Amino acid sequence: MERIVGTAVRGLRAPIMKEGDDIAKIVVDTVLKASEIEDFSINDKDIVSITESVVARAQGNYASIDDISKDISSRFGEENIGVIFPILSRNRFAICLRGIAKGAKKIVLML
Repeated sequence: MERIVGTAVRGLRAPIMKEGDDIAKIVVDTVLKASEIEDFSINDKDIVSITESVVARAQGNYASIDDISKDISSRFGEENIGVIFPILSRNRFAICLRGIAKGAKKIVLML
């Protein structure tokens, strides 16, 4: 039999993770439910991946805008700050920039 399909990728909608959530259980439940509803099979050697932001959220391992602001202020005080070629495709850049701006006197943003 000739193989004509390569890698197939599915993005699944899981509940929003909170600190202390059991990621493994939520992921397994989500994959099983999706395979049942969408009628696809789960096969040997299939790979399930989870973004680092989901893991960080479940671990409570993230910085708030105020955390970023305090860190910037303690490191740079009244100095001007340059942000050089940030990765704009990340949806969290705006939050990081807000924290930097809150803790800095002036920002030079180079794109």
